[in-house]
Amino acid sequence: MYNIEVLEKKRLEKGLSYTEIADRLGIHKVTVSRTLKGITMKPRTVKLLADHLGVEMNRIVQ
Repeated sequence: MYNIEVLEKKRLEKGLSYTEIADRLGIHKVTVSRTLKGITMKPRTVKLLADHLGVEMNRIVQ
């Protein structure tokens, strides 16, 4: 399981919208939104978001 709140907090700190992140990563904004809200948590997407937001995976994995 993942502690997604860490990613959402970092997104807000950086002032990034779901659309901005999606555009930069080449994924759909719904995928970003659902992942950061904890609705869906595919490991590949979580890792991609963590890397983009500068969050170590050990802070997310529970």
